Amino acid sequence: MSEDNFLEKLMKLKGIVKVALLSKEDVDEVGRLEREAEGKVLMGLCKGVNLGVREALGRRRVYACITNSSLRWPKTSLVKIVCEGETIGEDVYDEAELERLKKEGNIVVGNLVFYREKMRLMKENREKMSVIMLPLRIPELEGQGIAAGSPSPPADLYLKRKLGVPEDDPKIGTIIIGVNGDQK
Repeated sequence: MSEDNFLEKLMKLKGIVKVALLSKEDVDEVGRLEREAEGKVLMGLCKGVNLGVREALGRRRVYACITNSSLRWPKTSLVKIVCEGETIGEDVYDEAELERLKKEGNIVVGNLVFYREKMRLMKENREKMSVIMLPLRIPELEGQGIAAGSPSPPADLYLKRKLGVPEDDPKIGTIIIGVNGDQK
């Protein structure tokens, strides 16, 4: 699939309202902003790693997508809180699963679950904890060899400015999609 056809395919996805191929300079700037954000404490807990954006930025072609509130977010975990390879917490979107986890004595805050039996790791090794932002799954693009992620607030702001969309509209967001080679 040509680059034009891939752009057309992205624009047909529900919730994506604008797409732009990023220049090398833009990719470098988004990477710098992400590294800076990862060095700060996330969610009041620990430093973070945005795997989805890292993977997307490492691809041959990188697209910034402006999204609106109709974007269909995956109902899978996008955030994991880990310590020494153990998952201490994660986001869960299945209501029955959230209820089950709560009844088992785990701490449930909205969609975020902290596993009771792993809490000691958090207390003992706080400096070894990290928040991992997982790659986004986009069902319509599966099998296309893409990597996608939701950028940090500073990178989100940079991309909104770059693409000329309102910065302060809470219904407008960004995702980054990276691809290698020809897409099907």
